[in-house]
Amino acid sequence: MSFESNGSQSSQTQTIPLSDFLSTQDDSHFIWDDANREMSEAWLAPVEEALLESHKHKVFHHCSKEYLKMPSPFVQQGPELGDSGSTIVYKVTPPEGYAYRRPLALKVIVCKEHSRPPGPNSKARSDALKEVKTMSLLRHPHIVAYVASFEDYCIQTREIRRRPPHGKAHAMGSVVSEKIKKHVLAIAMYPAAQCNLHTFMDEVFQSPKEADWILPHLHTYFGCLSQAVAYLHRRNVQIRHKDIKPENIVIDDFGLPVLTDFGLSKHFETGQYSEGPTPKTLKYADPEAMQEGRRDAHSDIFSLGCVFLEMATVLLGKPPKFAEDQLAAGDAHSMSSSGTLSEFKYSESLHNLDGYLATLALLARELVAAEPSREPSVKAVLAILPYIRRMMDEVSTHRPEAHQLYPWFRHLYDVHDIPGPCPNCEEERRSGRAIPSRSGSRSPTLNRSGTVVGGSSQGLVRRGTAASSMASYVAAQVGGLLVDGEMDSD
Repeated sequence: MSFESNGSQSSQTQTIPLSDFLSTQDDSHFIWDDANREMSEAWLAPVEEALLESHKHKVFHHCSKEYLKMPSPFVQQGPELGDSGSTIVYKVTPPEGYAYRRPLALKVIVCKEHSRPPGPNSKARSDALKEVKTMSLLRHPHIVAYVASFEDYCIQTREIRRRPPHGKAHAMGSVVSEKIKKHVLAIAMYPAAQCNLHTFMDEVFQSPKEADWILPHLHTYFGCLSQAVAYLHRRNVQIRHKDIKPENIVIDDFGLPVLTDFGLSKHFETGQYSEGPTPKTLKYADPEAMQEGRRDAHSDIFSLGCVFLEMATVLLGKPPKFAEDQLAAGDAHSMSSSGTLSEFKYSESLHNLDGYLATLALLARELVAAEPSREPSVKAVLAILPYIRRMMDEVSTHRPEAHQLYPWFRHLYDVHDIPGPCPNCEEERRSGRAIPSRSGSRSPTLNRSGTVVGGSSQGLVRRGTAASSMASYVAAQVGGLLVDGEMDSD
């Protein structure tokens, strides 16, 4: 292989914080060689049109292969991280012979068009390359980082025998037919996370004694995810994710949330709106998408609000599914025409949302009575419920812009000294830079029990926040019911 590490940090095998990975441009150390590279114009032209560089995106020549064995040429480490039918995610290390050894996540997409493998100029392939292009442009400490990508395909060869024309005496002829049997596109990303947010929240109730460390970290995720979505919606980025949900938010080895899976994202540099039917996760989809009407960046705000509602539910002592069960209880929308339960959708239960927020306020009072030590957390969570209500407004124009979110949620960092404020998000708030300059300190790694492995265990200094200005409001919520209301950004 052509790559040489020259003794750089990239040759090491340990996991490092995503902020360090980005600030040191660690991804630049992975470079594809030219072995078995496809050279035909039909395959290379769409790659060039997507502006993907050849040292980062490689199309392998089929080399008479009749099958593909994924995740080859990468080397799988442990079980699969996820499987959704046409997409599988593996934890891998780079191909043998490469000095770059950083553990990565490899998303393998089986490309199909009308249920068949597509050709080099197909729309299915073009759509997949757009995802690669989108990911390669994103650099944020809470958004998965693109490292490299490749395509591979195999050929099915058949010999078709032809009968001679009627009345002809010459022997039967034959012709060889070749067609694409399978075509995959794979994207190598950093980090290879431990689990997604859905699993992370469920762990609080499945293994409560081992999951005490999860709740303090969950407080910080509101601010971190707000900054990630605000970055996507920046004027110089302008990307809608279009599928924000707990399964598309992964938790890395340092307990930090990372937004991933941009397979449904849309670059709207040339147009802010989309209309008509598009792929979506029904549960978290906004009302506009469900009605197939015109939608814009406010669609992401609605979906993120649904995620935040589930996070708040967990912090108030109930599993995330409690929100779904309460909002759907006795709702006619939850029954299909055949009388069976239909798939739950937040957008169809918004008329019950205020009642559910009032239920959360009651639960908060009971939680504080049972566990007085949880009072600071409960007060902070109650303070953000009106903001979540605004994010989930049925009218898209009534929802806030992404850049408004962080000031509303950053005070949650102060509930616990550890992990404390996210230094990357705070730096972004002060300077506007999503990628901080590299510092000498490293974030501590967390094991499954939340024990700090390396790094300083000293808590960060707490600062004055919106929490104090909301004290009177919060006290009222702990002692009574939450009502729908408007709150100004601090």
